[in-house]
Amino acid sequence: MLTRSFKGLAEPISRPRFAPGLHHRFPQQSIIRFASSVARPATKKAGRRWKGLATVGVIGTGVFLYDRYEGAEALRRSFRTLVFGVKLAIDFKLNFSPDNPEGIDALHERTAERLHKLCVSNNGMYIKLAQSLAIQAAILPKPYREAFANVFDAAPAVDWEEVVKVFEAEFGCHPDEAFDSFQRTPVASASIAQVHKARLKVVNGKPWKDDEGWVAVKVRKPSVPKQMEWDLFCYRALLWSYEKLFDLPVAFISQYVTEQMRKEANLVTEAHNAERTANYLKNESNLRNRAMVPNVYWDWTGTSVMTADFMQACRLTDKEQLAKYGLSVKETMDAVTELYSAMVFKWGFVQADPHPGNILVRPHPKRPKHPEIVLIDHGLYVDMPLEFRYQYCKLWRSLFVGDVKAIEDIAVKWGIKRENSDIFASLTLLRPHKLKKGHEGEQTEAEKKFGEQSRYEQQVGLKARIKTMLESEELIPRELIFVTRGLRMLQANNQAMGSPSNRINIHAHYAADGLASFTPAASRSLTQIGLKTYAIEKVRLVIFRVVLFAVDIGFQITRLRSWITERMGGKGEGLEDLLQRQVTDMARNEFGVELDDAAFSG
Repeated sequence: MLTRSFKGLAEPISRPRFAPGLHHRFPQQSIIRFASSVARPATKKAGRRWKGLATVGVIGTGVFLYDRYEGAEALRRSFRTLVFGVKLAIDFKLNFSPDNPEGIDALHERTAERLHKLCVSNNGMYIKLAQSLAIQAAILPKPYREAFANVFDAAPAVDWEEVVKVFEAEFGCHPDEAFDSFQRTPVASASIAQVHKARLKVVNGKPWKDDEGWVAVKVRKPSVPKQMEWDLFCYRALLWSYEKLFDLPVAFISQYVTEQMRKEANLVTEAHNAERTANYLKNESNLRNRAMVPNVYWDWTGTSVMTADFMQACRLTDKEQLAKYGLSVKETMDAVTELYSAMVFKWGFVQADPHPGNILVRPHPKRPKHPEIVLIDHGLYVDMPLEFRYQYCKLWRSLFVGDVKAIEDIAVKWGIKRENSDIFASLTLLRPHKLKKGHEGEQTEAEKKFGEQSRYEQQVGLKARIKTMLESEELIPRELIFVTRGLRMLQANNQAMGSPSNRINIHAHYAADGLASFTPAASRSLTQIGLKTYAIEKVRLVIFRVVLFAVDIGFQITRLRSWITERMGGKGEGLEDLLQRQVTDMARNEFGVELDDAAFSG
């Protein structure tokens, strides 16, 4: 018989399955030890498993709590981006197929909806990155442009307690100690910072007048520095994913955009940009009495806080308020266009986000019947290298004097194939432009064939056309991308105002002035350059002026036609509307892309 252990004692039990004498070969103690050795490994294994799970749980909980309360949910936001990327890859792998042409539009809608949800959920830097992605959105299907357009204004404010923490960390005191008054509710909130209205303490005991002493205090949101590097990494990963999935060259700008975003998050950089622009304006005789930059107060300006004069003004496109001010819409838009032209062609220092919220208008303090442009938000600027600015000025001037060789040479230097210089010229002017003689409006065989293709064939063909146009994406000046987008946003502003400004002529004049600044007048004299070159330059100058005159005549005729149409109860079409329609047709015929304004209106 075997024994059963009970309180350390062994008592006999029956063992019917063992043959007689078996207990002599397996003593009672050996059987007990054998049973224990079988049970022990299973118990140890289970214990190690539970211990491992508990460790993972503790670490996971710690990471979650740290990420939520100290890391501004940077990991959680990155995980959302990862999930979006995985879904995007799987969905395209399974559903972007010539066998499913009718499902391609639905695929894009799903992806755009997920992208919109991602940007809104993550907020913060993702809003700013969405604006950068909008640069490429113009060549992507329509649902993506709508997704980018819908996230521009999603920028909720942080609580007052958070504002106090940021201010105290920067200056070591409460906002109420620094200012005579500080409004708790922000007057504006953007993706990186929010703005509060405050009043400076009186100087020498002299009380302020009603409109004096007011400042705008821009406070960076506390989550931005914690989230920024994670967000920028995810941005680069998303661009890389888009390039692989769409087979389009979009990732090459990621590093440049990343550098600009880092600069924009530093409010000291913004303050320096503001002062630099103000100095340029002081030295620009044509603009110094028509535009201004609010004064910066360095005592209350740092990495996370910037203080400048508060301006009572309206948005550029607020035509109703401009009418109440008694200001001319044309004079206002002309001033804005000249300001931006000076930035691009003469200063080489460009405010890269000229949407209507960053360009304010007020009656001039000394000339109330005339507008004064107030330029705010100086975080995102492009510093154009001298060689690039020279080439850009020369490009614009060459477009108007018909110097085809110069245009093609610049295109090649910028990575565009020589045979695609027509498209390159059109993208520069933001209007269709033919460098060589051809039949306007005549469709090529490729364009006719495009209209008969399926959605799948059209989008695959888009990739091939863009790749064909580019010789080398590495040669494209990174600054060109932001400058072109800025000019496009300026065009959208002019269009929203009813096209009162002859934008192209103004740009061309400033381009000529900018080009002249690179070459002293003495070196352009007959004795310096020779009779032949001197004569060619004089002929080109005449052509330039004649072309600008013709463009101006066309502009005035278009305005008159629009005015007559409106008086007859119709909808007038300004020059920008006409150009927009022509560019849209060009994009459809050349690339199969349906353009709209959403990605550029801001």
